[in-house]
Amino acid sequence: MPAMAVCLVALLAGTWLLSGALVAGTAPLAVAAGRTAVCCLTLTAVAASTASGRADLRRAAARPGTVWLLGLLGFAGYAAGTLLAIPRIGTSLTNLVVALMPCFAVAIGALFFGERSGARQMGGAALAAAAAAGYAALGADAGDLDPVGLLLAAAATAGFAVYGFLYRGRLSGLPPLAVLPVLLGAASAVLLPMALPSLLSDPPTAAQAWGIVLLGAVIYAPAYLVQHRLILRTGPVFTAAVQLAVPFTVRLGDWSLGTAPPPSAAEVALLAVCCAGIALVTLPARRAKSGIRAQDGLAEGR
Repeated sequence: MPAMAVCLVALLAGTWLLSGALVAGTAPLAVAAGRTAVCCLTLTAVAASTASGRADLRRAAARPGTVWLLGLLGFAGYAAGTLLAIPRIGTSLTNLVVALMPCFAVAIGALFFGERSGARQMGGAALAAAAAAGYAALGADAGDLDPVGLLLAAAATAGFAVYGFLYRGRLSGLPPLAVLPVLLGAASAVLLPMALPSLLSDPPTAAQAWGIVLLGAVIYAPAYLVQHRLILRTGPVFTAAVQLAVPFTVRLGDWSLGTAPPPSAAEVALLAVCCAGIALVTLPARRAKSGIRAQDGLAEGR
């Protein structure tokens, strides 16, 4: 299990680092469309390799309204928003905004889906948001802090949080390996026309094209598979906690690649506070009862 957790963090950090490198010389929408399409083809090949997988793919595709809505929210909008944000605010800050996903989910669940959150979760969300604001004010990445970039990253993150609630309510009866290729296919159909003008006017070089293939097939697709396998074995709470290491990994990766200076003490402190806030949102509280430590936050696993 620890090996799977380390693998997930490494893959997710790799998606951010390679995406950041690609959008430095390639149109962000071209990268978004390319990585989504390649990931779709890769996961489709895996799912279609068995008779049961092919049957599940047909069942998932039989819900076109849900497929298009979730494909737009969870994949097309998310990929476009985050990759358009990276050139404006940098990889580390975009990743940090995305790391606030549990906090977005607390607010969206309470406002629109009747999900009740306790004081611990709300306090954690406020703490993480305050730390992220402080981190942004320090200018963690080399580029200027662009409000449009922050808005794009926040909108992408909020959209994916909504996607999570809708997915749980509408497609939870199907295995992820059947659902993901269908949703990614719908997202590709949205993203490719958006990326077509940039692809025609400034097509990627052979090296950039291979980078997109690497991102979608070798990094992005396995990240999905490892993530969902970890969720099945240990639950979504543990998986969310593991993913809190990704912003640290991306920041250190930027430093090691020479695209950012070493993190300052203030940056490290704010990143730690942000992760502590997200942990309050995602990790189950523990209480003593009859001498036994019992977990509170197991509703998702029931």
